[in-house]
Amino acid sequence: MKYLGLDIGMRRTGVAFADSNDDILFSLETIHHTSEDELFNAILELIEQKQIDEVVLGYPLLLSGKEGSQTKIVTRFQENLSNAGIMVSLMDERYTTPKSGEMDKDAASACEILALRLKRK
Repeated sequence: MKYLGLDIGMRRTGVAFADSNDDILFSLETIHHTSEDELFNAILELIEQKQIDEVVLGYPLLLSGKEGSQTKIVTRFQENLSNAGIMVSLMDERYTTPKSGEMDKDAASACEILALRLKRK
């Protein structure tokens, strides 16, 4: 199966790709966007290009475990992808922020989110 991992942000979204058949996982270029529609269209294009079977979204709960404002954005994005016929899963992203020194923290977070999903197989 081919997976696309996303760490959705307000202006930048980290992206990771995994192919469970080849046991590969790597980051893709972070998507810079100005609206949810722009991001949604960019993701649909990636899904088609990479022939993605499942999209894994980082679910941004607060450290307390409660939902915050970003959680609503991710939930709306999940609904839009599901309505487009795309398999979507959510992964708790509370502890996926990379340590300092990572070149692209958004993409590194997306990789960690996707790695957590693959461990659950």
